[in-house]
Amino acid sequence: MARPSPCPGHARMKILSLVWFQVLPARFGGQKGIALFNEYLGRRVPLTCLCSVNNEPQRGASYAVRPELPVAQRQFLQPAVWKSLEAAAREESATHLLLEFPYHALAAFRLRRRTGIPVILHEHNIEYRRFRALGKPWWPLLRRYEAWACRSADLVLFKTESDRDHAVTVFGVRPEKTLIVPYGIEPAPPSGDPETLRGELGIGPDTALLLFAGTLDYTPNAQAVADIYAQLVPALEARGLDFRIVLCGRNRNEAFQHLNALRHPRVLNAGEVPDIAPYFAAADLFLNPVRSGGGVQTKVLDALAQHSTVVSFDFGAQGIDRSVTGNKLQCVADGDWAAFAEALEHSLGRWGRTPEAFFGRYGWDGITARVQERLNLL
Repeated sequence: MARPSPCPGHARMKILSLVWFQVLPARFGGQKGIALFNEYLGRRVPLTCLCSVNNEPQRGASYAVRPELPVAQRQFLQPAVWKSLEAAAREESATHLLLEFPYHALAAFRLRRRTGIPVILHEHNIEYRRFRALGKPWWPLLRRYEAWACRSADLVLFKTESDRDHAVTVFGVRPEKTLIVPYGIEPAPPSGDPETLRGELGIGPDTALLLFAGTLDYTPNAQAVADIYAQLVPALEARGLDFRIVLCGRNRNEAFQHLNALRHPRVLNAGEVPDIAPYFAAADLFLNPVRSGGGVQTKVLDALAQHSTVVSFDFGAQGIDRSVTGNKLQCVADGDWAAFAEALEHSLGRWGRTPEAFFGRYGWDGITARVQERLNLL
Protein backbone atom coordinates (compact mmCIF):
# COMPACT_ATOMS: atom_id res chain seq x y z
CA MET A 1 0.00 0.00 0.00
CA ALA A 2 1.28 3.47 -0.83
CA ARG A 3 2.07 5.86 1.99
CA PRO A 4 -0.88 8.13 2.86
CA SER A 5 -0.59 11.63 1.46
CA PRO A 6 0.46 14.40 3.88
CA CYS A 7 -2.37 15.25 6.26
CA PRO A 8 -3.41 18.91 6.07
CA GLY A 9 -5.17 18.92 9.41
CA HIS A 10 -7.66 17.39 11.83
CA ALA A 11 -10.09 16.12 9.19
CA ARG A 12 -7.72 13.56 7.68
CA MET A 13 -5.15 12.73 10.34
CA LYS A 14 -5.81 9.84 12.71
CA ILE A 15 -3.20 8.69 15.19
CA LEU A 16 -2.75 5.21 16.64
CA SER A 17 -0.76 5.43 19.88
CA LEU A 18 1.03 2.22 20.89
CA VAL A 19 1.59 1.90 24.66
CA TRP A 20 2.91 -1.43 25.91
CA PHE A 21 2.34 -0.99 29.66
CA GLN A 22 -0.27 0.37 32.07
CA VAL A 23 -0.76 4.15 32.02
CA LEU A 24 -4.47 4.35 32.90
CA PRO A 25 -5.42 5.36 35.46
CA ALA A 26 -2.44 7.71 35.42
CA ARG A 27 -0.99 8.04 38.93
CA PHE A 28 2.75 8.49 38.45
CA GLY A 29 4.96 10.81 36.42
CA GLY A 30 5.65 8.51 33.48
CA GLN A 31 2.03 7.41 33.26
CA LYS A 32 0.80 10.99 33.38
CA GLY A 33 3.30 12.02 30.72
CA ILE A 34 1.79 9.59 28.22
CA ALA A 35 -1.85 9.86 29.28
CA LEU A 36 -1.88 13.67 29.22
CA PHE A 37 0.06 13.83 25.95
CA ASN A 38 -2.59 11.60 24.39
CA GLU A 39 -5.39 13.58 26.03
CA TYR A 40 -4.26 16.96 24.71
CA LEU A 41 -3.20 15.62 21.31
CA GLY A 42 -6.56 13.84 21.10
CA ARG A 43 -8.30 17.18 21.51
CA ARG A 44 -6.61 18.28 18.29
CA VAL A 45 -6.72 15.15 16.11
CA PRO A 46 -8.55 11.81 16.36
CA LEU A 47 -6.43 9.42 18.43
CA THR A 48 -6.80 5.82 19.57
CA CYS A 49 -4.50 4.22 22.14
CA LEU A 50 -3.69 0.53 21.67
CA CYS A 51 -2.38 -0.62 25.05
CA SER A 52 -2.06 -3.51 27.49
CA VAL A 53 -5.19 -5.13 28.91
CA ASN A 54 -4.58 -3.77 32.43
CA ASN A 55 -5.34 -0.22 31.28
CA GLU A 56 -8.69 1.20 32.39
CA PRO A 57 -10.37 3.60 29.91
CA GLN A 58 -11.20 6.90 31.60
CA ARG A 59 -14.61 8.50 31.33
CA GLY A 60 -14.61 11.76 29.37
CA ALA A 61 -11.21 11.24 27.70
CA SER A 62 -10.65 12.87 24.33
CA TYR A 63 -9.33 9.66 22.79
CA ALA A 64 -10.41 6.05 22.43
CA VAL A 65 -8.66 3.20 24.25
CA ARG A 66 -8.18 -0.37 23.04
CA PRO A 67 -6.73 -2.39 25.99
CA GLU A 68 -5.81 -5.48 23.97
CA LEU A 69 -2.07 -6.15 24.37
CA PRO A 70 -0.69 -8.77 26.79
CA VAL A 71 0.79 -7.71 30.13
CA ALA A 72 4.29 -9.00 29.50
CA GLN A 73 7.55 -7.77 28.05
CA ARG A 74 7.69 -10.81 25.79
CA GLN A 75 4.97 -9.13 23.70
CA PHE A 76 7.73 -7.31 21.80
CA LEU A 77 8.76 -10.54 20.06
CA GLN A 78 5.34 -12.10 19.55
CA PRO A 79 4.15 -12.19 15.90
CA ALA A 80 0.56 -12.37 17.15
CA VAL A 81 1.01 -8.95 18.75
CA TRP A 82 2.50 -7.57 15.54
CA LYS A 83 -0.57 -8.78 13.67
CA SER A 84 -2.84 -7.23 16.31
CA LEU A 85 -1.13 -3.89 15.75
CA GLU A 86 -1.67 -4.11 12.01
CA ALA A 87 -5.31 -5.11 12.46
CA ALA A 88 -5.92 -2.18 14.82
CA ALA A 89 -4.24 0.26 12.44
CA ARG A 90 -6.43 -0.87 9.56
CA GLU A 91 -9.62 -0.91 11.64
CA GLU A 92 -8.92 2.60 12.91
CA SER A 93 -7.86 3.89 9.46
CA ALA A 94 -4.72 5.23 11.15
CA THR A 95 -2.53 7.65 9.22
CA HIS A 96 0.26 7.90 11.84
CA LEU A 97 1.68 5.47 14.41
CA LEU A 98 2.87 7.04 17.68
CA LEU A 99 5.29 4.60 19.33
CA GLU A 100 5.77 5.21 23.06
CA PHE A 101 9.29 3.95 23.87
CA PRO A 102 11.35 2.01 21.31
CA TYR A 103 10.60 -1.53 22.44
CA HIS A 104 7.89 -2.24 19.85
CA ALA A 105 10.06 -0.94 17.00
CA LEU A 106 10.02 -4.33 15.24
CA ALA A 107 6.23 -4.30 15.11
CA ALA A 108 6.11 -0.61 14.19
CA PHE A 109 8.43 -0.86 11.20
CA ARG A 110 6.75 -4.06 10.04
CA LEU A 111 3.50 -2.08 10.01
CA ARG A 112 5.13 0.73 8.05
CA ARG A 113 6.42 -1.69 5.43
CA ARG A 114 2.96 -3.20 4.98
CA THR A 115 0.84 -0.03 5.11
CA GLY A 116 3.06 2.99 4.51
CA ILE A 117 2.04 4.57 7.84
CA PRO A 118 4.81 6.85 9.19
CA VAL A 119 6.24 5.98 12.61
CA ILE A 120 6.75 8.65 15.26
CA LEU A 121 8.97 7.39 18.09
CA HIS A 122 8.45 9.10 21.46
CA GLU A 123 11.66 8.78 23.49
CA HIS A 124 11.14 9.52 27.19
CA ASN A 125 14.82 8.94 28.03
CA ILE A 126 17.82 7.58 26.27
CA GLU A 127 16.77 4.17 27.47
CA TYR A 128 20.06 2.29 27.32
CA ARG A 129 21.77 4.90 29.51
CA ARG A 130 19.09 4.51 32.16
CA PHE A 131 19.56 0.75 32.30
CA ARG A 132 23.34 1.04 32.15
CA ALA A 133 23.17 3.26 35.24
CA LEU A 134 21.00 0.62 36.92
CA GLY A 135 23.67 -2.01 36.23
CA LYS A 136 21.68 -4.13 33.77
CA PRO A 137 24.09 -6.38 31.82
CA TRP A 138 22.06 -6.25 28.59
CA TRP A 139 22.32 -2.49 28.07
CA PRO A 140 24.73 -2.80 25.06
CA LEU A 141 22.11 -4.81 23.17
CA LEU A 142 19.46 -2.21 24.03
CA ARG A 143 21.80 0.53 22.84
CA ARG A 144 22.06 -1.02 19.37
CA TYR A 145 18.33 -1.64 19.17
CA GLU A 146 17.44 1.86 20.38
CA ALA A 147 19.86 3.47 17.95
CA TRP A 148 18.34 1.50 15.07
CA ALA A 149 14.82 2.48 16.14
CA CYS A 150 15.71 6.17 16.35
CA ARG A 151 17.47 6.19 12.97
CA SER A 152 14.60 4.32 11.31
CA ALA A 153 11.69 6.41 12.63
CA ASP A 154 10.14 9.10 10.46
CA LEU A 155 10.18 11.49 13.43
CA VAL A 156 11.63 11.15 16.95
CA LEU A 157 10.26 13.14 19.88
CA PHE A 158 12.78 13.85 22.65
CA LYS A 159 12.22 15.27 26.12
CA THR A 160 15.44 17.29 26.29
CA GLU A 161 18.03 18.92 24.07
CA SER A 162 20.65 16.72 25.72
CA ASP A 163 18.83 13.54 24.69
CA ARG A 164 18.40 14.81 21.15
CA ASP A 165 22.07 15.76 20.90
CA HIS A 166 23.04 12.29 22.07
CA ALA A 167 20.82 10.66 19.46
CA VAL A 168 22.26 12.84 16.72
CA THR A 169 25.93 12.42 17.65
CA VAL A 170 25.92 8.82 18.95
CA PHE A 171 22.99 7.15 17.19
CA GLY A 172 23.39 8.99 13.89
CA VAL A 173 19.85 10.42 13.82
CA ARG A 174 19.34 13.25 11.34
CA PRO A 175 18.50 16.49 13.21
CA GLU A 176 15.65 17.35 10.85
CA LYS A 177 13.88 14.16 11.96
CA THR A 178 13.69 15.29 15.60
CA LEU A 179 11.44 17.48 17.74
CA ILE A 180 11.69 18.47 21.41
CA VAL A 181 8.50 17.55 23.27
CA PRO A 182 9.01 18.30 26.98
CA TYR A 183 7.04 16.69 29.76
CA GLY A 184 3.98 18.92 30.04
CA ILE A 185 2.02 20.27 32.95
CA GLU A 186 -1.59 21.16 33.62
CA PRO A 187 -2.88 24.22 35.50
CA ALA A 188 -2.87 23.61 39.24
CA PRO A 189 -6.31 22.45 40.47
CA PRO A 190 -7.89 23.80 43.67
CA SER A 191 -6.17 22.07 46.56
CA GLY A 192 -8.21 22.99 49.62
CA ASP A 193 -6.98 24.44 52.91
CA PRO A 194 -3.30 23.55 53.50
CA GLU A 195 -3.72 24.01 57.24
CA THR A 196 -6.21 21.14 57.32
CA LEU A 197 -3.61 18.71 55.99
CA ARG A 198 -0.95 20.11 58.30
CA GLY A 199 -3.28 19.47 61.20
CA GLU A 200 -3.93 15.91 60.05
CA LEU A 201 -0.18 15.31 59.84
CA GLY A 202 0.45 16.90 63.23
CA ILE A 203 2.71 19.62 61.81
CA GLY A 204 2.34 23.07 63.36
CA PRO A 205 2.31 26.37 61.45
CA ASP A 206 5.83 27.31 62.60
CA THR A 207 7.40 24.04 61.46
CA ALA A 208 8.77 23.86 57.91
CA LEU A 209 7.04 21.11 55.93
CA LEU A 210 9.43 19.68 53.35
CA LEU A 211 7.98 17.33 50.74
CA PHE A 212 9.51 14.57 48.66
CA ALA A 213 7.20 12.61 46.36
CA GLY A 214 7.88 10.00 43.72
CA THR A 215 7.71 6.32 42.84
CA LEU A 216 9.64 5.02 45.82
CA ASP A 217 10.11 1.48 44.49
CA TYR A 218 12.34 2.84 41.73
CA THR A 219 16.05 2.67 42.54
CA PRO A 220 17.00 6.36 42.06
CA ASN A 221 14.08 7.52 44.23
CA ALA A 222 14.70 4.79 46.79
CA GLN A 223 18.30 5.94 47.12
CA ALA A 224 17.07 9.51 47.57
CA VAL A 225 14.85 8.37 50.45
CA ALA A 226 17.77 6.59 52.11
CA ASP A 227 19.89 9.73 51.64
CA ILE A 228 17.21 11.90 53.22
CA TYR A 229 17.47 9.86 56.42
CA ALA A 230 21.25 9.45 56.39
CA GLN A 231 22.44 12.76 54.95
CA LEU A 232 19.81 15.49 54.74
CA VAL A 233 18.20 15.17 58.16
CA PRO A 234 21.54 15.50 60.03
CA ALA A 235 22.55 18.44 57.81
CA LEU A 236 19.29 20.27 58.57
CA GLU A 237 19.46 19.50 62.28
CA ALA A 238 22.98 20.92 62.34
CA ARG A 239 21.52 24.21 61.09
CA GLY A 240 19.00 24.27 63.94
CA LEU A 241 15.92 24.22 61.71
CA ASP A 242 12.47 23.25 62.93
CA PHE A 243 11.26 20.96 60.15
CA ARG A 244 9.38 17.81 59.18
CA ILE A 245 9.98 15.89 55.96
CA VAL A 246 6.97 14.17 54.42
CA LEU A 247 7.53 11.31 51.96
CA CYS A 248 4.79 10.35 49.51
CA GLY A 249 4.78 7.63 46.90
CA ARG A 250 4.21 4.05 45.88
CA ASN A 251 6.35 1.29 47.34
CA ARG A 252 4.93 -2.08 46.30
CA ASN A 253 8.11 -3.89 45.29
CA GLU A 254 9.46 -6.36 47.83
CA ALA A 255 13.02 -5.30 47.03
CA PHE A 256 12.38 -1.84 48.50
CA GLN A 257 10.45 -2.69 51.66
CA HIS A 258 13.54 -1.90 53.72
CA LEU A 259 12.62 1.76 53.25
CA ASN A 260 9.57 1.23 55.46
CA ALA A 261 11.87 0.23 58.32
CA LEU A 262 13.68 3.58 58.28
CA ARG A 263 12.65 5.78 61.19
CA HIS A 264 13.31 9.31 62.37
CA PRO A 265 11.04 11.62 64.40
CA ARG A 266 11.43 14.37 61.80
CA VAL A 267 10.41 12.16 58.84
CA LEU A 268 6.85 11.05 58.10
CA ASN A 269 6.21 8.41 55.42
CA ALA A 270 2.68 9.09 54.17
CA GLY A 271 2.85 6.28 51.61
CA GLU A 272 0.81 6.25 48.41
CA VAL A 273 -1.68 9.14 48.66
CA PRO A 274 -4.79 9.50 46.45
CA ASP A 275 -4.11 13.16 45.63
CA ILE A 276 -0.73 14.86 45.85
CA ALA A 277 -2.06 18.40 45.27
CA PRO A 278 -2.92 19.09 48.95
CA TYR A 279 0.61 18.08 49.92
CA PHE A 280 2.11 20.53 47.42
CA ALA A 281 -0.17 23.25 48.82
CA ALA A 282 0.79 22.50 52.42
CA ALA A 283 4.54 22.17 51.82
CA ASP A 284 6.98 25.01 52.32
CA LEU A 285 9.44 23.42 49.88
CA PHE A 286 9.71 20.46 47.55
CA LEU A 287 12.94 18.45 47.78
CA ASN A 288 14.60 16.56 44.94
CA PRO A 289 17.80 14.91 46.19
CA VAL A 290 17.84 12.44 43.27
CA ARG A 291 21.26 11.82 41.69
CA SER A 292 20.68 9.02 39.19
CA GLY A 293 18.16 7.77 36.67
CA GLY A 294 17.29 9.14 33.26
CA GLY A 295 15.28 11.79 31.47
CA VAL A 296 13.54 14.76 33.03
CA GLN A 297 12.55 14.56 36.69
CA THR A 298 8.81 14.96 36.19
CA LYS A 299 8.29 15.43 39.91
CA VAL A 300 10.12 18.78 39.66
CA LEU A 301 7.89 20.03 36.84
CA ASP A 302 4.79 18.91 38.74
CA ALA A 303 5.96 20.78 41.84
CA LEU A 304 6.68 23.96 39.88
CA ALA A 305 3.26 23.69 38.24
CA GLN A 306 1.80 23.75 41.77
CA HIS A 307 3.84 26.93 42.52
CA SER A 308 6.09 25.06 44.95
CA THR A 309 9.66 26.22 45.42
CA VAL A 310 12.05 23.36 44.62
CA VAL A 311 15.52 22.61 45.96
CA SER A 312 17.33 20.05 43.84
CA PHE A 313 20.69 18.62 43.01
CA ASP A 314 21.84 19.60 39.53
CA PHE A 315 21.16 16.09 38.25
CA GLY A 316 17.51 16.32 39.26
CA ALA A 317 17.00 19.50 37.22
CA GLN A 318 18.64 18.32 34.02
CA GLY A 319 16.57 18.96 30.92
CA ILE A 320 14.51 21.69 32.60
CA ASP A 321 14.68 25.17 31.08
CA ARG A 322 15.81 27.18 34.09
CA SER A 323 15.36 30.46 32.21
CA VAL A 324 11.60 30.17 32.81
CA THR A 325 11.63 29.07 36.47
CA GLY A 326 12.72 32.34 38.09
CA ASN A 327 13.84 31.76 41.68
CA LYS A 328 11.45 28.84 42.13
CA LEU A 329 14.11 26.23 41.27
CA GLN A 330 17.27 26.26 43.39
CA CYS A 331 20.03 23.83 42.41
CA VAL A 332 23.29 22.78 44.06
CA ALA A 333 26.15 20.48 43.08
CA ASP A 334 25.35 16.77 43.18
CA GLY A 335 26.09 15.16 46.53
CA ASP A 336 26.87 18.41 48.39
CA TRP A 337 24.52 17.94 51.32
CA ALA A 338 25.76 20.98 53.22
CA ALA A 339 24.97 23.17 50.21
CA PHE A 340 21.61 21.45 49.80
CA ALA A 341 20.68 22.21 53.41
CA GLU A 342 21.86 25.81 53.04
CA ALA A 343 19.84 26.33 49.86
CA LEU A 344 16.83 24.84 51.57
CA GLU A 345 17.12 27.20 54.54
CA HIS A 346 17.55 30.24 52.28
CA SER A 347 14.55 29.21 50.15
CA LEU A 348 12.10 28.99 53.04
CA GLY A 349 9.50 31.72 52.84
CA ARG A 350 9.63 32.18 49.07
CA TRP A 351 5.91 32.14 48.46
CA GLY A 352 5.88 33.70 44.99
CA ARG A 353 4.12 32.06 42.08
CA THR A 354 5.92 30.20 39.32
CA PRO A 355 6.50 32.57 36.35
CA GLU A 356 3.96 32.54 33.51
CA ALA A 357 6.83 31.83 31.12
CA PHE A 358 7.11 28.39 32.69
CA PHE A 359 3.51 27.57 31.85
CA GLY A 360 3.98 28.88 28.32
CA ARG A 361 6.97 26.59 27.86
CA TYR A 362 5.54 23.47 29.49
CA GLY A 363 1.76 23.75 28.99
CA TRP A 364 0.27 20.78 27.14
CA ASP A 365 -1.75 22.95 24.76
CA GLY A 366 1.32 24.57 23.28
CA ILE A 367 3.29 21.33 23.21
CA THR A 368 0.66 19.37 21.31
CA ALA A 369 0.06 22.26 18.90
CA ARG A 370 3.72 22.07 17.89
CA VAL A 371 3.49 18.30 17.51
CA GLN A 372 0.39 18.54 15.32
CA GLU A 373 2.09 21.10 13.10
CA ARG A 374 5.06 18.78 12.61
CA LEU A 375 2.92 15.71 11.96
CA ASN A 376 1.16 17.57 9.17
CA LEU A 377 4.48 17.57 7.31
CA LEU A 378 4.98 13.79 7.34
